[in-house]
Amino acid sequence: MRLYYEIARRSFRRATIYRSSYVAGILTNAFFGALRSYMFIALYGAGGAVAGFTKADAVSYTWVTQALISIGAGWIFSRELTTSIRTGDVITDLSRPWNFYGYWLSQWLGERGFNLLVRGTLTYLIGVLYFGAYVPGPAQWPGIVATLMLALILSFAFSFVVNMSAFWLLDSNGVMMIGNIMLSFFSGFLLPIAFFPAPLAAVARALPFQAITSVPAQVFLGQIAGPALGQALLLQAMWAIALVGLGLFMLRAAMQKVIVQGG
Repeated sequence: MRLYYEIARRSFRRATIYRSSYVAGILTNAFFGALRSYMFIALYGAGGAVAGFTKADAVSYTWVTQALISIGAGWIFSRELTTSIRTGDVITDLSRPWNFYGYWLSQWLGERGFNLLVRGTLTYLIGVLYFGAYVPGPAQWPGIVATLMLALILSFAFSFVVNMSAFWLLDSNGVMMIGNIMLSFFSGFLLPIAFFPAPLAAVARALPFQAITSVPAQVFLGQIAGPALGQALLLQAMWAIALVGLGLFMLRAAMQKVIVQGG
């Protein structure tokens, strides 16, 4: 465990180097957060609520999801594993005396952990200061921390599955693009799932993506609390187990492919 802790720590420290990248990311998130917020403000011009969301709820939801981009809740943006597969560097990683999945997970947690603490927090702070986004109470934070940790693991597990497709495809960009579209739409990143037509909402709730974005956002905003919070965390945990299991199955198949080809 000490090895993976050190990998995560070094990944966290490495992420602190790219300050200009994070400033640019925060400004980009803030721009789109403001754009989406004004859209909802115009939509709610006559007052009232839509699918149980008031104007304040919709605006706060916008800024939460913009902040969650920092953990990969809007799209898959990590190509390091795919690149290592294309270049053949993955053979070196597979032969090292560590758990390959644990290595990449530790890197992800370190980098995305810093991303969440800096880019995510500052993005949401802009929403609080300029748009009056919701601020959770102290009693909500244990549930928020738990749901964010599970979302981090889920986001990595999905990214790992998509990236592993590079072992079988000459060009995995198409799979990456499809994965990004499905994640950004069915996760509730672009619009709350409650806004979807009933058949489309049923599809979204049957997929794992809501557990990466919509569930953490609703927990953060206090829309999921009490017994429902326990059910939401269980849903996230079940999807995490399923996606991690799929990733490990693909890893085993990929290792057999490498051995058979004499890699």
